Amino acid sequence: MEKTDVKGIVNDEIKKFVTDNLDKEIKKILHSSNSATRDELITTIKNSIEAVYKVLWQKREFWKTDIR
Repeated sequence: MEKTDVKGIVNDEIKKFVTDNLDKEIKKILHSSNSATRDELITTIKNSIEAVYKVLWQKREFWKTDIR
């Protein structure tokens, strides 16, 4: 076996893992309610929604007067 053969096998196995198992593993992690990953994801979504709301609030005069 040559180095290129080993690289090909490793790449194939990594692709297979990513397509088959990674999605399932992430789903398991996010499904548990005491997961740090889930908490971080919820915090990120909350911060994003707050940022959008703040921008819309700052531009409220534009929405009231300039758009017609």
